[in-house]
Amino acid sequence: MHSTLKEFLLKKKLFFEKKIDRGFSSHLFLARNKKGVFFVIKMERHDSTRFKMAERESENLKKANGVGIGPKLFDADLEKRIVLMEFIEGSCFSEWIFAGPSKTGLKRFVKELQRQAKVLDKIGLDHGQLAGSGKNILVRKGMPVIIDFEKASCNRKCHNLSVIEGFLLRNPKGAIAAKVNAILG
Repeated sequence: MHSTLKEFLLKKKLFFEKKIDRGFSSHLFLARNKKGVFFVIKMERHDSTRFKMAERESENLKKANGVGIGPKLFDADLEKRIVLMEFIEGSCFSEWIFAGPSKTGLKRFVKELQRQAKVLDKIGLDHGQLAGSGKNILVRKGMPVIIDFEKASCNRKCHNLSVIEGFLLRNPKGAIAAKVNAILG
């Protein structure tokens, strides 16, 4: 384990559980406190070519949290290049959709995801990565949680809702849109 991560864990009185993932610009770790509450630690990779990952993630997540969207931001240590946030227990949207949710459950999910996309559009925060494989949308108890706000921006034209609707409903070549349409009829 990296010494920077060890120092952060000690300072926050957290215990290392495991490495969750390695992304293009960061590592994700699972940690817990003494009460057994789990957290995600996003730590910038030293070989990352992206600049200011921790600043961007924490600033954008704070904006999203302000309207009730995304995992809760608990802390950011910009010197150590670390962001501490809520652990979302659930599955990736692409896994969930192919597991075959009910028509009612999927309708409720889509309606809530559209609502969140509209809210992000309204506050001027374009996520930028809501389509593709759906990996930035987690499903917790049948409801969407948008994650990974590192590439989000208030400087781009917002199109979260149109991206979500295209991704889920209108992409003629998309396996996810085909599955959604098959379930919804």
